[in-house]
Amino acid sequence: MEGSVIRRAGESERGREGEALAMVAPSPLRPLSPPASRLVRQWPVRIAGWVCVLGTACGCHALRMEPPSPDKLPPAAAKVPAPPGKYSFRVSQYLFLSDFEVNHDLPLFRELASLRDQLYKELQLSSADSIVEVYIFQDRDKYENFMRNRYPDLPKRRAFFVAQPRTVGGAEDLLVYTYWGDRIQEDLRHELTHALLHSVLKDVPLWLDEGLAEYFEVPPDWNGINYQHLNQIRRVSTTSAFKPDLSRLEQMVQVQQMTPAEYREAWAWVHLLLRDRAEAKAVLTSYLQILRSNPNPGPLGPRLTAVYPNPEEILIRHIAQLEAASPSPLEPPPQRIQ
Repeated sequence: MEGSVIRRAGESERGREGEALAMVAPSPLRPLSPPASRLVRQWPVRIAGWVCVLGTACGCHALRMEPPSPDKLPPAAAKVPAPPGKYSFRVSQYLFLSDFEVNHDLPLFRELASLRDQLYKELQLSSADSIVEVYIFQDRDKYENFMRNRYPDLPKRRAFFVAQPRTVGGAEDLLVYTYWGDRIQEDLRHELTHALLHSVLKDVPLWLDEGLAEYFEVPPDWNGINYQHLNQIRRVSTTSAFKPDLSRLEQMVQVQQMTPAEYREAWAWVHLLLRDRAEAKAVLTSYLQILRSNPNPGPLGPRLTAVYPNPEEILIRHIAQLEAASPSPLEPPPQRIQ
């Protein structure tokens, strides 16, 4: 996918409706850490990616919200639909809530339970036990009706992650909203990646937040290869060369700044960092450790030049190697779902 912190939900160039957002609602959106989701707090929401571009691009959004000022409070008479809650069950640190019966034994939920261990192990982060509340609506209409009334300033997206403070300066509620559709596996992996990151880090830069969500949204046996992005890079390269620019990407703090091209590039950088040289992975994991206590550690790019003097050239070569190792058009392995 290209998801209070709200970031990402929708359809990206891969055909989603949105990406992760970080927002402070109902004021202007602002990417969470970047984007599905960097962070916003509940009332104004800032969009970050967890997110894509935004009008029609991505599948999810992440945002972090801040308490509303008195003039932002909804009218007393306003009626907001209640979120799903008739049925509930726990898987790992996720509490799933719905108004329809969901089969707890689906392979989907076993995979989501393993996502937590996969993410923390690969990123070398200490785990947290913060509960993530996952609200699953039975269909898209019910989901969109709720989101339209509860978060009226948000764009339409297939899923959202929201980090919402319980009290000013206090702990946050980690919330995911989505509906049961054909892309439920992808959407939940994307949004829960945002939630897992925000449960242990002070903040996540927009590009990194979205890049990691795009990396972990695919099944674990795909080795982080997002075939939709790889296909699109190949397609676009027939008319214009792939020209990554990490410095430009790191300057983006609003989800509106990220187009599908930025989501693709964010994923590509994350794949390079995690799947190329051990020294590059060490740069990323060290940076994430800093984010555990410092929400503003500065850009990652200058740190990466110690490993790759010309990182953009290395990324272009890395993507070319992935393309060469895959058939054309690129066909992802069969996806196990539900």
